Amino acid sequence: MEDALKRHLAQAGGCLALSSTIYTPYSWPQIEAAARNTGNSSASVFLCHCYHVQFRLLAKALQTQNVTGKTWIFTTHFAVALEVFTSEMLQLLNGSLALKIHSEKIPGFVEFLTTLHPAAYPHSHLMKLFWQKLFSCAWPNLDKKKAGQDRTPACTGAEEMDANHLLSFDLDNWAGTYQAYLATRAFIIACHSPVHLYVRNINFSTPSKEDVFFKNGAVPAALDIMNLQILSNGSLRGMKVGYFSSRPYLGKHLLIDNSTIVWARSPAQAPHSVCTESCLPGYRKLPLQGKASCCYDCQKCPNGQIANGTDSTHCWTCFPGQWPNDLQDQCLPTIFDFLSYTDALGTALAACSTFFFLLSLSILCIFIRHHRTPLVKANNHKLSYLLLASLALCFLCPLMFLGRPDLLTCSLRQAVFGLVFTVCLSAVLAKTVTVVMAFSASQPGSYIQKWIDYKLPGMITLCCPLVQGAICVFWVTKWPPFPSQNPLQGGAQVTLECDKGSLEFFYTMLGYLGLLATISLGVAFPAHQLPTAFNEAQHIAISMLVFTFVWVSFMPSYLSATGKYTVAVEIFAILASGAGLLACLFFPKCYIILLQPEKNNKGHLLGRFFPQK
Repeated sequence: MEDALKRHLAQAGGCLALSSTIYTPYSWPQIEAAARNTGNSSASVFLCHCYHVQFRLLAKALQTQNVTGKTWIFTTHFAVALEVFTSEMLQLLNGSLALKIHSEKIPGFVEFLTTLHPAAYPHSHLMKLFWQKLFSCAWPNLDKKKAGQDRTPACTGAEEMDANHLLSFDLDNWAGTYQAYLATRAFIIACHSPVHLYVRNINFSTPSKEDVFFKNGAVPAALDIMNLQILSNGSLRGMKVGYFSSRPYLGKHLLIDNSTIVWARSPAQAPHSVCTESCLPGYRKLPLQGKASCCYDCQKCPNGQIANGTDSTHCWTCFPGQWPNDLQDQCLPTIFDFLSYTDALGTALAACSTFFFLLSLSILCIFIRHHRTPLVKANNHKLSYLLLASLALCFLCPLMFLGRPDLLTCSLRQAVFGLVFTVCLSAVLAKTVTVVMAFSASQPGSYIQKWIDYKLPGMITLCCPLVQGAICVFWVTKWPPFPSQNPLQGGAQVTLECDKGSLEFFYTMLGYLGLLATISLGVAFPAHQLPTAFNEAQHIAISMLVFTFVWVSFMPSYLSATGKYTVAVEIFAILASGAGLLACLFFPKCYIILLQPEKNNKGHLLGRFFPQK
């Protein structure tokens, strides 16, 4: 029976979470264990296949362990017998359901009962017993021992039956009588049928218009569904609330009147009996070992997967171009995020890049136009031209970081930035060395003076970029950066970015820039107290301090930023360091050239450098 029940429950979408069998002869520990399992179970509806006298033992154990609030469904073996249960046990039955063999009222049966009399059946022993029970008397010649011992009055046959006597017939319970009635009618019809030997295929209709079928000798199930209800006076009654039939040719038929059912916990609400609540979308069922199929845990889907239905058994990966939403119950089109020109931040950075590029070209034009003036000549105009041109290119580098990353921009932008900035720092280092050695060479035309004018600055501006170029070429050819997608945590947004290819080469490139800046600062700082009319070393020292501060601040900001803001941090560092070099090295000179041209003469510079006594 248990296997059949599990099979039918599974077909209906349920399962048997708990099963206990109490074997005869009954033992109290066995009954206590069944009651304990019932109380510990999260299920609230239990099916009991037992007789009422057997359930009384379980009810006593349930009462002892204070197990309440359970709804019971009893099979046809169970009978509502008030004399079997105590008032406390009856409370356990309140709101439960019981299956009962279907019965109908038999037309004329009540009238027939009123006509019963010993005179009509003088030789019926059963009639005499019935009469004794009805009038609490005894026939002398039927039960002499009883009549003599308990002084029971003798039955005379003259007693009269009235309506009060019919109460002893339990007219509300027709089950046994109705089945006997159907069996008698079937037997009578079978006696007049050629197949009466096996009573295989008989059908007839009762006076109450109920069709009765026999199929291959078996009677199809016809059950009444009774609701056990506690009345205000404390008594228990069975209220018919439904009907089930599996008659041939008509199929299975179930009819329930929910409005008439009184439930145990909440009278108007049917009990909710589950071993585990349903798993919401975004979760999948995780079976529990050793438990029934309806007992499981709900586990969140892994990142990148969804479950779009209730009680899903597994999660699914979204199709390419899609990503789960926050609840992981549906796939959304992937939102590609990158620092574009149309973003407010991207537009601002592009505007700054363009502004500083044009400013660098403007200063370069000013220096070229005034290349014959003493101030431009004194600051090594060739190195100044190289530095301004490389700074202008540096300010264009951020434009390669904006927009949707592709293979070309990813592979070139870091290398181009590193190489152009190396040219800038090489020019700054050459100017620094030139200034320091100019004050170290005491005799004009000396060997040191020739190195200063021709060889040393050229070697610095050529060799330093070659080293950086070798690093970048090897990086781009062996482990080139490439476009990649970085999903943001917990959303359908993917950042398009450039994978570095090799972080070692990326930080080597930045480290080389830091090395050049450190050398320039180390050379320029001791010479920052040179005469103020020729203060190039002072400007270089300040510019290198600004450059170093920007890039030292860049590293923690770069490592902590996410998504497109990583690119924005690097662009800001490029613009800030380039603007620092441009401002510290060229703004003071442009101020003199444009606003104080009277100071841009050899006499003024020589007067300040060689003060008259």
